[in-house]
Amino acid sequence: MEYLVVDTRSAVPLYVQILDQIRGRAGDGALPPGTPLPSVRQLASDLSINPNTVAKAYMFLEREGIIHTVRRRGTFVSDMARTKAREIADQRLGEALDRVLQEAAAFGMDQKQLLDAMKQRLRREDPRKRPSGGM
Repeated sequence: MEYLVVDTRSAVPLYVQILDQIRGRAGDGALPPGTPLPSVRQLASDLSINPNTVAKAYMFLEREGIIHTVRRRGTFVSDMARTKAREIADQRLGEALDRVLQEAAAFGMDQKQLLDAMKQRLRREDPRKRPSGGM
């Protein structure tokens, strides 16, 4: 799978990197339902990692309903992958926002200060707002 990349120096476990990338691509439609995935051995070979790591990622993805395995045929993106991936993303975003709200409260920020800080961050992170190189 040429579009999957793992960073062996990252603090994020390799299996999490794999499942996050597959989940993300299923969620944004880049991996449509029915798309075949490489076998555990093939993906492990492609990424130069242990097959058990890929098997662990596939196991979590299957439990989440993102992928399904058909015996002797392979592993495929499920029909509900996009919906499931979005549900997981929404849940994780909600949890992250809860942490941000707790931190803001701990720092004594009111809603206006928090919203201003968020808007400033969004402007900084939005590639459309960044100046282009030549002008």
